[in-house]
Amino acid sequence: MTITFSKIKTLEPRIKRTKYKVSDGLYLVVEKLPSKCIRFEGVTRYPRGSKGKTTNVPMGVYGKDIQSKKDLDNIQQEWIDLKKWCKDTGKHPKLFKNNDVPETSNLTLREVFSSFLGYIQQTCKETTWKDRQNKINQMLEYFGEDTPLYEFYLSNGGKKKVIEMMRVMEARGAHIHAGRCRSILKNAFHLASDEGLMPEDENPAWKKPKREGIGHVKTGNPTIPWNEVPELMTSINANDCGGTVLTQLALKFYLMSCIRVGTVVSLEWDWFDSSTDMWVIPASTRGLKRKLEHKDNDKYAHLIPATPELHLLMDQIRQITGYQKYVFLSPEGDKYPHLNPETLNEHLRNLGWKDRLTAHGWRKVVVTAGQEVGKYHREIIQRQIGHADHKKGAIGDYDETQFLQDRKEFLTWWTKELVNQGMSMRSFIPIEAEVKDDKSGI
Repeated sequence: MTITFSKIKTLEPRIKRTKYKVSDGLYLVVEKLPSKCIRFEGVTRYPRGSKGKTTNVPMGVYGKDIQSKKDLDNIQQEWIDLKKWCKDTGKHPKLFKNNDVPETSNLTLREVFSSFLGYIQQTCKETTWKDRQNKINQMLEYFGEDTPLYEFYLSNGGKKKVIEMMRVMEARGAHIHAGRCRSILKNAFHLASDEGLMPEDENPAWKKPKREGIGHVKTGNPTIPWNEVPELMTSINANDCGGTVLTQLALKFYLMSCIRVGTVVSLEWDWFDSSTDMWVIPASTRGLKRKLEHKDNDKYAHLIPATPELHLLMDQIRQITGYQKYVFLSPEGDKYPHLNPETLNEHLRNLGWKDRLTAHGWRKVVVTAGQEVGKYHREIIQRQIGHADHKKGAIGDYDETQFLQDRKEFLTWWTKELVNQGMSMRSFIPIEAEVKDDKSGI
């Protein structure tokens, strides 16, 4: 049947999808009810030849793109031009309509990533921005920073490029890293689509590959059961590896305070409020993991009620850094003005706890023993270790509970219990102070 414009007007959608041939490779598609859509679709192969995959190319919708006989003639001529362009350039047919947008087709991967990093810098914390920047630099080195954006289009084999990059990373065991890099690509291309620089349906990293993550063995952070805590305390007190006084004090403070390592090592003396006898840690502090929009909100600050044991540690630390800004000052550090967050893990390894316990693994001891041994409610412990899950969701906007008294009771029990398990509080107190405190029982 010859398809003319007047004939198209008489067609009615049927129960089944119907195709009418307009010219060589160009068809009129009448969608089944209830969509009632009449559109033009080109069918060709890419790459050209018998080994190419069949590719359907949208050419326009009747009533929207085609409203007259002249529009129909233009569609047929455009299809002829498209096939010739594909033959001459070897490019994917879906790229034909983007060929007349030079500012888009000339974009490079470096420019797309630069725009994305600017967005991340405005919406995320500095640590997140630096992490994304490191991963992006790796991908730029792999792909080449001057690679044109259109080469990553889904219709131009972009997905294969993404998969090949992931396979290289997975081959060296970096399965999680590979997945995170794909996610960054997805978000960077999505931002490019939002800014009109890339067709929305051309994102090659949008869909998670079925094989992503296969081969990765989750190990988690090694931890210890409660009955091995006395052994840990013995090795910390002995300090056979010769760790510095400040490192030993930082480790003990960490074990008692129940917050993340990054927060402990970046503590500032001004954050201790003597009027309330507690540490008030700003929401923007490294390791608290608060959202960027909450960094200046006092409601998201983390509170650590002081206990007698924590005060003993603080008194000893003041003798070393009390005149400085940071509690755990590290004047020799190149990367941080305070102890490096990895210092405590390194100290545990030097003490002989490699593969048995990491600093983060200690949080499992806190949560588990706090419930099983101390009989404290999980929500109390959860808040004291720095989680703010109660602030999530719609009801979280209204939840301003702190349970400070319950948390103080928990920390009082916890710090005293660590002493009962063998943690020494007198290791670094000057001799004359030890003599005066000999009857303290701590």
